[in-house]
This record gives sequence, structure tokens and C-alpha cells, in this order.
Amino acid sequence: MSLTGNPKKVAEEIKEKNFNETKKLIDDAYNASLKLLNESYQTALNEFKKGLNNKSQELAESLKSVEASLQLEVRKAVSEKRNKYIDDVFNNAVNEIKKEKNKDWYINFMKKVISIIASEADNYNGLIIYTSEDDKELVKKLTSQIKNIEISKESVNIIGGIVATNKDGTIKLDFSIDQIIKENEVFLKGIASDKLFGGK
Repeated sequence: MSLTGNPKKVAEEIKEKNFNETKKLIDDAYNASLKLLNESYQTALNEFKKGLNNKSQELAESLKSVEASLQLEVRKAVSEKRNKYIDDVFNNAVNEIKKEKNKDWYINFMKKVISIIASEADNYNGLIIYTSEDDKELVKKLTSQIKNIEISKESVNIIGGIVATNKDGTIKLDFSIDQIIKENEVFLKGIASDKLFGGK
């Protein structure tokens, strides 16, 4: 192939042609790089979003767990406080009973208990009755005319009332206030709770 014409012009044409081809190659490479970079960016962004979403879910679950644990602790603390207040009221009520043993209601209670024991005494060939130390005089007075009942010299550690046994101690009849409270403790504490917290 022979080149004819102005050498300078031919050189300019070749130079321009090479420049355009080179420019196209550079543009193609740039566009390809830009596309690759954009795809990499999107992939990285999607991975980051996915990771962030996973961390967010983990954090949300962790927060739920912490919240549930805190709620449980709060409920436990509130329950303990409520129970302490109820126990305090209950114990105060028991102490008030001890202070009122000279009142009519207590004397009438003891009369009824002794009447029941007297009616049972013959069935057991006599009964021995035990009381707290501070009830001895009252019990002696209330049983002075009753046969088949013996008052033990030993006292028992009870709030009030009477505990009776047969002669050999195989039968026990518990008419103590302690036993009444024990049998009705849930009910009595329920009343205390209603009074303190309005049944909440």
C-alpha cells in the first residue's frame, strides 16, 4: 500500500485516527471500570444494609430480652414489697390479739372453746388442757366447775386459746388462735391485701 499526497496531512489523519481509537478504548475502559465500581458499591451497600439489618434485629431482640428481664425484676420487687407490707399488717394484727386477751370477745371465745372441750372430755376419759402462761388464771376460773378436765402445769407457746390432749397424749385437740390463723392465713392475708391495695 502506498501513501500519496501531503505527508503532513497523512500524518495528521493517522494521528487523529489513533487518537480517536485510543480515546474510544479509554472511554470503554473508563465506562467498564465505572460499571464495575458501581456494581461493587451496590454489592457492598447491600451487604452493609443486610449486616446492619441483622445487627438491628439482634439489638432489638437483646433489648426485648433486657426489657423482659427488667419487667420481671420490677414485678418481683413490687411483689416482695407488697408481701412485706401484708406480713407487717398481719403480724401487727396478731400482736393486737395478744394485747386484747382481757377483752370480752376473747373471754367469750375461751368460754366456747372450754365448752367444746368439756363436751368431748367424757369421750376420752378426761382431757388435759394446755394454755399460754398468761391465760392460766382465766382458764382456771372458767374450768373450776368442770369435771374430767385437768389444767397442765406446763404452758405452751401459743398466742391464745387452748390445746387439749387425752391422758396418754395420743389425741390432740388444737383450739389455739395460732391454729385458727394457720388454717385461715391465705384468707386473712387476702383481707390485708384488699385493705392495703384495694384488691389489685
